[in-house]
Amino acid sequence: MKFRLGFLGAWGLFAIGVLLAGVFVAAEWTNWKDREWLRRMDTIDRMLAERLGPRLDVLKLTADVRAARLQRLRSVIQQADMKLDDSQDTDQIIVISTAENRLYVRRGRRTIFQAVCSTGKGTTLTDAEGRSMVFDTPTGRFKVASKEQNPQWVPPDWHFIEEARQKGKRVVKLRPGEKIDAATGEPAGGRSGLGGVWRRVRGSSPRGRLLTVKNNTVVEVAPDGTERELPPGKVIEAGGAIVVPPMGTPQRRFGKVLGKYRLNLGGGYGIHGTLMTDQLGRSVTHGCVRLGDADMKKLFGMAHVFDQVLIY
Repeated sequence: MKFRLGFLGAWGLFAIGVLLAGVFVAAEWTNWKDREWLRRMDTIDRMLAERLGPRLDVLKLTADVRAARLQRLRSVIQQADMKLDDSQDTDQIIVISTAENRLYVRRGRRTIFQAVCSTGKGTTLTDAEGRSMVFDTPTGRFKVASKEQNPQWVPPDWHFIEEARQKGKRVVKLRPGEKIDAATGEPAGGRSGLGGVWRRVRGSSPRGRLLTVKNNTVVEVAPDGTERELPPGKVIEAGGAIVVPPMGTPQRRFGKVLGKYRLNLGGGYGIHGTLMTDQLGRSVTHGCVRLGDADMKKLFGMAHVFDQVLIY
């Protein structure tokens, strides 16, 4: 009996030893695979660092910016929910999230319409006189002041400044009673009294075509005295200058830029259609809220004057 127990015990120890050896080998194999994986990752990281160089820092910074934007978005949405809870005394409210670039219509406590929109890009433009314009969509509580079909856009001065900078030109304002040389963009007499000086200095011809305002519209006067009214809604170029027409003239009004419908919020801001549908969902506007034509038509049909508008 003692011999048999000793024999079985030896076999038991042997089996346990084999099992432990297998476990050890498996563990070592796993460790080797882990080390090999880490080695490969180090190699990949090194190759990326060699190829991308400084761009890695940019990518990391972009990831950090996106994470911070997401955190701000969550905070803004939470605050907006609190504001909406305070706005339930109205039957219908239009809600615009500048962080999400989304527009919602809520009636009671239900969202009955939503659409992708574009809002202010947040950049700053400084003109030659040092005045700064920030292209943000204003936040806060507003009301629909009026509804407008086939709206016309009357661009502020910044539109002409941007056009001039894009084309590498300067900006010249055409005022009633003044004249501008159509070939050079320089003053050409009239109320300013600088025509003769500029003709001598700049070499502009006194018999060239002139731009002036007559009967509240911009006309081009030929050397023989014949006049041609300039078409409305088109940027006027005179040599190396972009000409800013006076307010109230047809040349200061642009059609079809805002789509077929607009909800005016006051202060020059509104919700309207756009020709640049590929930019929807992005912060690209100068302050207004843009929608696609189909969505704008639906919103126009359900919106009422005096509806509350919450922008956050």
